[in-house]
This record gives sequence, structure tokens and C-alpha cells, in this order.
Amino acid sequence: MGITKETINFNKEILFGEIGAIVGIQIFSHIFYKLELSANIISYLVVVGAIVGASLFWFIMRLYDKTRKNIYSEKNIVEDISYIVPASFILTIIFYYPTLFFMTKYLIEHNKLIDYIATVPQIVAFALYLIAINIYRKVLMKYYNKTL
Repeated sequence: MGITKETINFNKEILFGEIGAIVGIQIFSHIFYKLELSANIISYLVVVGAIVGASLFWFIMRLYDKTRKNIYSEKNIVEDISYIVPASFILTIIFYYPTLFFMTKYLIEHNKLIDYIATVPQIVAFALYLIAINIYRKVLMKYYNKTL
């Protein structure tokens, strides 16, 4: 099975969402690390920053792709969101945020890679999430004839 234009666009949107997560994480981690909060609090706030940034950037890219192809409609966007948001939420709870939280906490507690307390865990967490969300997309395509 080859890589289609839809697969590239899907992963581009996810990647753009991840860029948003990186922006959110960096802002939240640097601000709250300087406030000398506990490792647990900073780790939770890093997760919140990732959620806010990823959601905004993904949605912006999704709207851009749909309007560029002239297939934008509120129905299409709502349908896409209804398929991707629940799955994405579950996959982030299972793979992404635990990895991000525990790796960030570990780095803070062991005073390692402090300049990268969110970046290194972000890369690992995103790799796991990207694999999982693409598997979900393939299952939708194969068994439900639904494309994202």
C-alpha cells in the first residue's frame, strides 16, 4: 500500500498540531520552571500547554486544508472532528501524555537535560502517538470505509 496524498495531508495536520504542542509546552515549561514549582505541578502544566497548543494548531491546519481543496463545510469539519477527537484523546491518554509527564518529571528530578525538559519527552511521546493515530486511521479506512 503506497503513501497517498490524503495520508500526507493527515500526517501534515498531525505534525502541525505537534508544532503547536511544542510551542505550548515550551511556553508553559519555561514560565513555570522559573517559578520554582514542584516537579509534579510543572509536569501537569506541560501537559496542559501541549493540549492547548496541539488543538489550536491542528484545527487551523485542518481548516486550511479543507478550504484550500474547496471541500470545507461545517458538516465535513464536524464529522472529521467526531472521528478524530475521541480517538486522539484516548491515544494521547494512553501513549502521549504519560510519556510526556513521566519523562519530564524524571528529567527534572534527576536534574538532567534541564534546557530540554520538555523537548526530549515531546519527541518520544509524539513518535508513539503518530504510530498509534496512523494505525487508527488505517483501521477506519479498512473496516469502516472512512478517510480522515
